[in-house]
Amino acid sequence: MRYDDNEACTIGGECTIELKVEEKDIEGPIYVYYQLDNFYQNHRRYVKSRDNDQLAGMYKSVDQLASCDPIIKVRDLWQYQQKSLNGKVWTTDAELDQPAIPCGLVAKSFFNDTFVL
Repeated sequence: MRYDDNEACTIGGECTIELKVEEKDIEGPIYVYYQLDNFYQNHRRYVKSRDNDQLAGMYKSVDQLASCDPIIKVRDLWQYQQKSLNGKVWTTDAELDQPAIPCGLVAKSFFNDTFVL
């Protein structure tokens, strides 16, 4: 069942899809197979787009984060990710030009599917 065209399942959102199955006892194991498209976590550019020192807790300025290309500044993040730790949305140029923490493509990608039977 596809759910990428469901309005409730937008980027950055959460959605619940109920699958209708016949109610009867099913002997295990039960396997769930699914496919992801356009999610390249093993692509060379994705893997290299990070700063290990920053991930270890060291603060780095924007000019020290060349290895994070293309996500270096806060303005490079998706709009819903452009927030401070207390949840304030950053809107000024000075705020948007701060380093993205964490920087890199990993900061802009997140995938989570949870299955409850």
